[in-house]
Amino acid sequence: MAWDLDYIRGMTSPIRPALAADEWRERRSGPLRIDAVGDETHLILQDPDGDVVSVSDSNGLFALMALANCALPNEDARKLTVTDVAVLELLIRSAADTDVAGGRLHALAIALREKLSALLPDA
Repeated sequence: MAWDLDYIRGMTSPIRPALAADEWRERRSGPLRIDAVGDETHLILQDPDGDVVSVSDSNGLFALMALANCALPNEDARKLTVTDVAVLELLIRSAADTDVAGGRLHALAIALREKLSALLPDA
């Protein structure tokens, strides 16, 4: 596998948390907020004109995560990429050989790979 060294060099600056502490407490960041509507939790998006869209089902929220990731510029270090999944695959192979936790680390790494892979378009 050829490594993209420019990508790796771009990862040297720390990535700030997506939300500040008060945003986490309020479950709100700019035009985005989480609200309870009855028994459901909704992610509410509000455009500059005040129009509101709500996403609540798990499939819709997961699709929103994938599309939000896709919307990040390619040079943004926070963007999940196939390179990230490839690095994780190397770690999975290493964990399979050295996992002293009875295979638990290996299984967790595989689950993480599946989550990340599902957020990316097919290669």
